[in-house]
Formats: sequence, C-alpha cells, structure tokens
Amino acid sequence: MENNSTILANIWLNATNDFQQRIPEPTQNNMSATIEAILDPMNKQYFNQFIDALVMRIGETYVHKQIFDNPLGVFKKSTMSYGATIQEIAPKWIKAHAYRDDAEDCFKNYRPDVGVWYHSQNRRDKYPITINRDELRSAFTNEYGLNDLVAALMRTPINSDNYDEYRIMMELIAFYEQNFGFYKVQVSQPTNEATSKAFLKGVREMAMTLPFPSARYNAGIIPDIPVFANQNELVLLTTPAVAASVDVDTLAAVFNLDKAEVKFRQVIVDEFPIPNAVALLTTEDFFVCKDTEYGTASIYNPSTLGVTYFLHHWGVYSVSPFVPAILYTTAAGTNTQVITQNVTGITLTAEKATAAAGEDVVLTVALTGTITDNDFGVVVAPDSAKFAVGIMRGEGDAAEGVQDIYTYVDAYGVLHISDNLETGDVITVTAVASYVNPSGATSTYTDDATVTVS
Repeated sequence: MENNSTILANIWLNATNDFQQRIPEPTQNNMSATIEAILDPMNKQYFNQFIDALVMRIGETYVHKQIFDNPLGVFKKSTMSYGATIQEIAPKWIKAHAYRDDAEDCFKNYRPDVGVWYHSQNRRDKYPITINRDELRSAFTNEYGLNDLVAALMRTPINSDNYDEYRIMMELIAFYEQNFGFYKVQVSQPTNEATSKAFLKGVREMAMTLPFPSARYNAGIIPDIPVFANQNELVLLTTPAVAASVDVDTLAAVFNLDKAEVKFRQVIVDEFPIPNAVALLTTEDFFVCKDTEYGTASIYNPSTLGVTYFLHHWGVYSVSPFVPAILYTTAAGTNTQVITQNVTGITLTAEKATAAAGEDVVLTVALTGTITDNDFGVVVAPDSAKFAVGIMRGEGDAAEGVQDIYTYVDAYGVLHISDNLETGDVITVTAVASYVNPSGATSTYTDDATVTVS
C-alpha cells in the first residue's frame, strides 16, 4: 500500500507543466502547501487534473489487486471499435458428386448453403460515483488516505461492472438451454473417488470424440452443420463442489495437458443456472462477447463541489450455436434417434430384355430392405453394385461361353453390347453388393439380369 506522499509525488511528476508551475512539488517540508494549493477554490482546474490523475493513473497502478475479476472474462474477444452487430457464419458441408466423363456442368453455380447467426449489442450500462472536496481533504489527514480513497473510487464501479458482466454471461448458459438446447450426458454428482472417476471418464470420452465431425453436439436448432473441436480448444466449466472432488492431476490427463495448464482449461463458476447441471464442456468460442465501449468520463458539479465519474460499459453478449456444447447433468441425457437399416437383398433390372449388337442397355440396381421410422426422409440406400458380364452362345447343353472384352458395364450402370456378338447370344449381368454394417456382420447380395442379342 502506497502512502500519501508517494502518490502525490507520482501525480506531480506526471502532471502538465502548468500544473507543476502552480502546484508546489510535494516534499517532506512542504506537503501541506501542496495539499492547500490543490484544495484552493481558485485552482479548480488543477483540482480536476489531480482527481483525474488519482483515478485514472494511480487507481490502475495501486488497487488492481483489489478488483473482482469476471471468471468468464477469459472468453471475451477483443474490443469491437466499429459497428454493433457480429455476423457468425458456418457453411454447411458439401455432398460428394459422382464423376462423369461426359459432364457438362462445369459452369453451373454451386452456391454454398450456410448457417448465419447475428449477435447484436445488447448492453449499455453506466456506473456513477462522486467524490467531493471534503472527502479528499479527509483523505489527506490519513497517511494512507489517498490509497483508500482511490481504492473506493476504482473498486466499487469496476467490481460492480465485472460482477454484472459475470452474471450476464452466466445467464447466457440458461438462454442457450432454453432456446437452443444442450447435448446432455447423464452423470452422477462427483462426491467421492468412484463418482469423480466416472465423471472424468465421461469428460475424457467426449474430449476424444469431439475431434470427429458430428451435428449431434451443436445447438439443437442447427441440426445439419457438423461441428468438431480439438482437445486443445476445449474448456470445462465446473462448480467448486465438482472441482473439489476432481483431482487436478487426473483432470490434466483428460486433456493431455501438464498440470500447470489445467487452470487455463478449467473455469470455476459458482453455480449453473440450469437445474441438475454438473459441468459444461465446450470451446473457447462458445461465448460471443465483445466490448463496444468501455471507458470513464467525469464532470464537475459546482453546486456540490464534487466530481462525478461514470464508468460506461457497452457490449455484445451472446452465445454461438455453431460450436460443440456438452452439458453434464444428473438428469436424463439426450436420447439421440438412431436410424437402423436392415438390408434383405438387391434387384437388378435391365431396361429391355432384347437388344441389337452395338446397342446400349440401362441397368437399374435397387437395394431392398427396411428402415426404422424417421422424420428425416431417410430411405434404403445406396443403390450401387459391382458388375460381372457373361456371354453364352447356342442353346441347351450345346451352349458355350464367349469371351468379348468389348461387352461391358460402365461406371454408370449402362451395358454396352459389342458389335461382335451374334443374334441369339445371351448376356448375363451379375450385380454383387456388400453392405457394411458398422455394428454387425457384413453381408454380400447378388442378382442377375439377362439380355438377348436380337
């Protein structure tokens, strides 16, 4: 803590030349003269300079350690100097297109489909506090009075602002749940070794899952934009009770971090504004918070001989629906609808049963089976297969196989009949398809179609 003489000397050394000419330099011998000159009613402009320097310069230097810091302040982005709206864009992924040798669509427009979210300025707050000559005069009578005075001036509005900002950002978590919907994982409240390990296992599982793109873990209103995140982007919000039950060394192992790095990946909040919530696993981009105005202004009131300071804080406070957000809760978890396909076979159909040599015949493959009920329009698919071609010449037992490399099925399921074939030759096309079941056995299905050369 700095005493009055140190603070006075610092202000005098950094003051304007005019101030230094009119206000005596504070020393051990003339401290009272310096104070008397500052408080002289005829030196109002120097009084204002002194107060501004006391609040702006000395306050930031000496009382910062007494300021309440917003625990969620680490999520804030740089100040936005212009505008009041942030546009967040997440492009939807592009479906693969089959290659075609004769494609004529290279000049077609393929405009990307995107998800857009707007975050607008929604906070304009001010925090006024007044100091008058009597309070300043009283501060000079105590060796550390100026330090205490500036601490009160700085600490009160800044602490108030930081706490309000923290509560605003906490309410954004409730907003997300009410308007977007978290993906929820059910866990037991960590209270002992067993429940803490089970909780950490759930966190580690998701931390290792999120690098793989999925539309399951973003906001419920954005179902078709896959999201993913690397482990070094993830942040875990927990309460003091959960943090106290979870060993720091174990938590470091969850994110593959050194123990010293855990503090940058774990944010402690007093409570969650959602019933039964235990923790929130998300990324650094979950909060979309930017200051659009942050500063202090002052005005002298001749009626009360006081100076009023206004701390102004304007900003954008929102959350992104385009990043993973996993809520751990003691309530029921998210029940993701799983669509199951049961394949029973394939059917191969030729466009026509007879065709002339040199002609083309379109083949159609259809996958047959059943699929669980769904609201997304999913059908049994894909209708694809590999083809084998066999040619027989003659009838009955006298029929013999014919080799003809110019009779084949191309990549688009079209049978090309060679000019070398004769009338009566029978072409048998066999379709073979193997459909991989990720949770069961892989089965192979076949079907035939015949075309007679006419």
